[in-house]
Amino acid sequence: MVRVKSPEEIAKRIVMGSIFCYLRGEKNLNWVVGMIRSSGIRKNVFQNLFSAIRESYAEKPRFQELEKKSKELGYL
Repeated sequence: MVRVKSPEEIAKRIVMGSIFCYLRGEKNLNWVVGMIRSSGIRKNVFQNLFSAIRESYAEKPRFQELEKKSKELGYL
């Protein structure tokens, strides 16, 4: 039997992948914000994902930019 992923699981993977592409410098801030917006991820789910990433990337300037923008847009 094949396990089908829920829409929420898919949205989480899309958002996580997008954030890591941005943190590696492969994509720009506007792109990652667009991916977060279009994923339809719920605010509380995004906050949980973001706090898990924060532990490892809090000092990185790109992470700080993303955090600031996410707060401005009401995602955090």
